[in-house]
Order: sequence, then C-alpha cells, then structure tokens
Amino acid sequence: MRQFTVDMPGGGQAHLKDAAEVALFNQSRERYIEDFQLTKTNDLVLLGALLFQQVLMYRAQIVLSGMKEELDNSGVGTGNWVEAEPAEVSAAAAQLQKATDQMKGLEKALGIDKVTRESGGAYNLADYLRTLKAAAHQRGIHISKRVLLIERFYNELSWRIRALRTWDAEDRAHHNITPETVIDWCEVQIAEILEADKTFGKEIGKLYVGRL
Repeated sequence: MRQFTVDMPGGGQAHLKDAAEVALFNQSRERYIEDFQLTKTNDLVLLGALLFQQVLMYRAQIVLSGMKEELDNSGVGTGNWVEAEPAEVSAAAAQLQKATDQMKGLEKALGIDKVTRESGGAYNLADYLRTLKAAAHQRGIHISKRVLLIERFYNELSWRIRALRTWDAEDRAHHNITPETVIDWCEVQIAEILEADKTFGKEIGKLYVGRL
C-alpha cells in the first residue's frame, strides 16, 4: 500500500489519504512560511495544526459537492466516485464549519489573521519585504539604463574633445565640431539623463511612495 507522507513544519512526518492532499499540504506549508516569514519553532508547530484543519476542510468540501470517492473493503480508494449520502453531506458541513473556526483561532494565535494583518502584524512585515525587493529590482533596472546613458555620453564626448584638440579645421568643420556645438550637445545629453530620472520617479518610483 502506497504511503502518502508529508513533512510537518515543526518536525516529524504525518500520513494523509492521497496525493492531492499531499500536494495541498506541501504547497500551503511553503506559502504560509514564505508569506508570513514563520521561523520560530512554536509558530511552525501551530502551522502544522492549521494545515491539518485545512486538509479537513478540503475533505469536507469534496463531500459537500455531493460526491465521494469509493473505497474498497480495505478502505483504499478505487478511483471511482459515488454519490454521498445526505447524512454524510450534513456531517461534512458541520466538519467544514468546525475546521473553519479552528483555522481562525490558529491564525489568530500565529498573528496572521485578517485583523492582525491590517493592524500591523506579521503579514505587514512580509509584505514590506516583498515590496522592498520589488522596489530594489525596479531601481536596479533604472540604474542600469542610467549607466548606459552616461557611458554613451562619456564615449561620445571623448571623441568630440579629441576632435577639438587634434583634428584640423577642415575635419572639424565637416563634423560641425566647435566649442559651442560641443557644449550644446552636452546640454541635450544631460537633459536626456535627467529626463530619464524624472520619468522613473513619476512612473515607477511613485508606486512605492508611502509603502517603504
């Protein structure tokens, strides 16, 4: 008989009914830990209890759909689905409500319930860190673009200065190189770099104002 085991957040293993439950448990475990930055042992133990309530909710929801998996004489699923009895549906509804209440209590104990999140609990810290990473990423993209603009400005200014110092009058005239045209060109390039900064501030930077 195949064993469907999961690693508990607080340590140890537990057994579930099928692969779907294992996938639900594992995905939820990783999301809770990542979203709410759960690292302390007591928090991880509570998370394990919360995840089991979620599995119970999942089982109840399946029965509430009006169908249930057929089991053989050994209690193993056959892969077929049969209609659930009214009493089973009623029991599933009660189980769903009980599991929901248990989850609410456990989320409150962990400080990740809706009220705590909105009043500055653990969720806000996780959200802040995600926002900080996103802002840093966007800032990095802008800096990369800015470096390219400055590098282009430097390279092109270098040959213009060299032209002013070393080219003969005919070559300078052909390329319209004079102190005045070089200064005018510099002003245009500097304005372009400043405009890129302004655009970043208006279109991207403002998205993070007040959030960091």
